[in-house]
Amino acid sequence: MKKQLRYIASLIVVAFAIYGVFAFATSMQPSIARAAANESAQLQDDAPATPRPPEELKDGLFISMTTDDIDRAAMAVGFATKIRKNTGRPVTIFFNTQGVRLVDVDIPQNVHKSGNTIHEMIQMFMDEGGVALVCPVCMVNVGGMETEDILPGVIIGTPEFTWGALFAENVTTLSY
Repeated sequence: MKKQLRYIASLIVVAFAIYGVFAFATSMQPSIARAAANESAQLQDDAPATPRPPEELKDGLFISMTTDDIDRAAMAVGFATKIRKNTGRPVTIFFNTQGVRLVDVDIPQNVHKSGNTIHEMIQMFMDEGGVALVCPVCMVNVGGMETEDILPGVIIGTPEFTWGALFAENVTTLSY
């Protein structure tokens, strides 16, 4: 029963995060949303400047990262990196609520037991071809962040990016 309640609670958190992205995106003019996404994507040359087509996202993994706890985050990012590296499946990590702090370049990073910081782990994930998205509402309201505060290569999760990865055919979702 306890596991079921936690599962339901995590689904509710994801639903609110998605709703927040939708509310934020629809409150902005489309040109502003696209500009924010493109500005973030240009921070790293190999980051996708446009959302991936649905056929590239099929059978993927979508991880909702709602925590800024170093051990939970390390588990999620390590798992995502291994899945991406070993299977080649598309993997997306969506940093939202408290999780946005993990991609803030201004927050000092502790070294995890693995010997890497979370920033280094996220970079390894992206180097393997994983996509890291940050909730635009959460980064402002929870993290107090602006676009320049985001780790290079992390993309602002506009609906085109977030929903494309979340609702693609046969996508598995996890929440940390």
